[in-house]
Amino acid sequence: MQAHHHRIQVPRTAHYYTLGEDIHKARHIWLLIHGYGQLASRMIGKFSNSDATNNYFIAPEAFSKHYVRRQPNYVGASWMTQEHRLDEIADYVNYLTELMNPIIENLQEHQKLNILGFSQGTSTMWRWINHSKINFHSIIHWAGEFPKEMDFESMSPYLNKIKHKYFCLGNKDEYITEDHKVLIQSFVKENHLNMKFKFFEGTHVIDQPTFKSINAEIQ
Repeated sequence: MQAHHHRIQVPRTAHYYTLGEDIHKARHIWLLIHGYGQLASRMIGKFSNSDATNNYFIAPEAFSKHYVRRQPNYVGASWMTQEHRLDEIADYVNYLTELMNPIIENLQEHQKLNILGFSQGTSTMWRWINHSKINFHSIIHWAGEFPKEMDFESMSPYLNKIKHKYFCLGNKDEYITEDHKVLIQSFVKENHLNMKFKFFEGTHVIDQPTFKSINAEIQ
């Protein structure tokens, strides 16, 4: 007897965290997309030393939770796996759209929208950018992959309108080898992404001095 696969769509409860004094007064609004095995609360905590008046951070949390380790329990989240990947991509694209649309619709003239994806979150970030085509002030790709199915060259007219685009990577990143780094730089050049590379002394982390320098550049 063979099992049959079925699909059903159900409502989900999503969680997100914010950091900042007043979203209506902040000059820069940031969407932060966490990496594999992180939680949004831990991701947004990396930015707690930022200017809370001029910056307002929003960190959505991926649906899928799992125990990264036991004893003591340490929970993380994942945006997707290869299992039913297209459904998971569609679900999180819809989730991010529903979360951000009210914010985008109420942006004031003095406000800029920025997005930062870290590790696994970079692919999530790019898929949503491709879906939304929002006029971001800055895009920060931090220590992650580019989605293989996306046609970045065809996106270049849209991306070229976005002045501030960065690729950030630690020189001791344990997940990206020197050879891989060369391939990434070639990919960026070949697809005319015009990204500014920011290399820092460190591992697979969000380096606060590097973020601070970027934040100063985009003001």
